Amino acid sequence: MIRRLLAFLLLLSLSTACEKTVVVQPELTCSLSDVILPAGAGATAEFTVTASGKWKISASGTGYSVSPAQGKRGTTRVTLKADDANDAMRLRDLGDLTVCLLADRREESLRVFQQPERSQQTLLMYFPWSGNQNTLTRFFEMNIEDMESVVAQGVLENERVVVFFMPTETQAELFELHAVDGTCRRVLLKRYTDLPDFTTPDGLASILGDVRRAAPAQRYAMTVSCHGMAWLPASQARAGYRAGREKEHWEYENPDGPVTRWFGGSVYQTEIEDLAAGIAQAGMKMEYVLFDACYMATVEVAYALRRAAERLIVSPTEVMGPGFPYTSIGRYMVGRVDYAAVCREFYEFYMTYRYPYGTISVTECAEMEALADVMRRINERFTFDATSANLAALQRMDGYSPVRFFDLGDYVRQLCGDPALLSEFEAQLERTVPSDCRYHTPSFYSSSHGGAYYPVRTYSGITISDPSVSPAVVDFKQATEWWRATH
Repeated sequence: MIRRLLAFLLLLSLSTACEKTVVVQPELTCSLSDVILPAGAGATAEFTVTASGKWKISASGTGYSVSPAQGKRGTTRVTLKADDANDAMRLRDLGDLTVCLLADRREESLRVFQQPERSQQTLLMYFPWSGNQNTLTRFFEMNIEDMESVVAQGVLENERVVVFFMPTETQAELFELHAVDGTCRRVLLKRYTDLPDFTTPDGLASILGDVRRAAPAQRYAMTVSCHGMAWLPASQARAGYRAGREKEHWEYENPDGPVTRWFGGSVYQTEIEDLAAGIAQAGMKMEYVLFDACYMATVEVAYALRRAAERLIVSPTEVMGPGFPYTSIGRYMVGRVDYAAVCREFYEFYMTYRYPYGTISVTECAEMEALADVMRRINERFTFDATSANLAALQRMDGYSPVRFFDLGDYVRQLCGDPALLSEFEAQLERTVPSDCRYHTPSFYSSSHGGAYYPVRTYSGITISDPSVSPAVVDFKQATEWWRATH
């Protein structure tokens, strides 16, 4: 009996000792870092607090209430309610919440915002997966940081800047750049767990719809930062034109040379027609689309996008890796857009850059039908003799062999033998690609064939592929809307 009693006491003491060693680790997490209330009075938003013990909330600012303001161990749903409607045209900063774990004073902070009913303008900066995390993705991150520095200066009044960014092939997030106390804060709007196929009109429209719901506005604009290959079909980039095809400019390895951009990446490529269809499907005709990508200033691209955007801010040649200098042009891209200033600042940046190569222009999309009309009348009367000598005399705007993109103005001047018709074309070209937005450095760079530099003798700010004898062009150019409209 005594032996059994001793055994029981020993087990009891061991059990007590084990219980004393169990330590509950302090834990405090919140499901959100920012709480965004809808625009209306009485609108609500929720987040959860998960804690290992008692906690309480301290709130600063005005215009909202919090319930409950304290809780116990476990997960608790917290509701915020807006006192008033946000009748301003930008995101309203209502204040801060601090959730404190009472046991060890551990804290989590959240910022509280309220959506506006509608802003004057929403600018979407679109950064799809580039296919290279060590080069272009790094440049994309720098582009976002540069735009953040502009927003931090308080340049936004009735405008909003929203960013779609893919840091990897399978991850994406939508966030807003918002000025807070002289800094820029990224306000998360959506994290994509099931990424839509943004190479299709439906997928693009889905992303644009997310932007429209999160940041409704009277006007929308868009930057597209990635790789670019003008109007050439993405399908041919995926499959290859034929066995032994010519390398694309992004396929040449030149580790000691400059980096340039192209549209779509090695994993995802988007047809220009699908971009136009996605914008139309979303019902968000763009005030402008800025292509921070190579070779996008072509008549074929502009004609395909003539109903999707009012203007295109584009480059007819390869764009260097850093892309557009958002630190200096960002303020001109929002509000009352100053297109000439955007182009001038781009030019001045690249004139002093270590690789001084840059071309830029603005295309007035509403003028594309008229440009196509005069081009059709020229083509009805004149045919370009695509001999080697005649092609060599044209202003080339790429590094390919054979050349794919020629300066449009130079081509028509050598094609059209009627002075009156040529004068009509020149006047229409000026309306379509205004000369006060045409800038170029003395030469441009192409990474094709390992990298080379080409002089700019004459410059109209937009290119054409009609005279090209490149198999990459000849096999496809007659399927473009531009060709069908002008031949």
